[in-house]
Amino acid sequence: MPFEKKPYKKIGNIYIPRPPTGATHILFKCASGGKATVAIKDIDTLFGSVGSVSFLKLNNKNKLVERFKKEYNWNGKGIEGFNYE
Repeated sequence: MPFEKKPYKKIGNIYIPRPPTGATHILFKCASGGKATVAIKDIDTLFGSVGSVSFLKLNNKNKLVERFKKEYNWNGKGIEGFNYE
């Protein structure tokens, strides 16, 4: 019998909500209007920046396949109000 998946995923020292099935990247939007797309495993590159994050599914040529609607606030160290330590 397989175990039940946890509602979070730990990447390095960062806990994030479990990405939707098929999600490969994160779209980061800061308050000043800038955007960045990073792989989920590279979320630590967003340290020190404040904004919002949402999950994306990109194909092997980095073309957008699907954008997931749920958006989370990023406070520069992690998702606001999301602690699993």
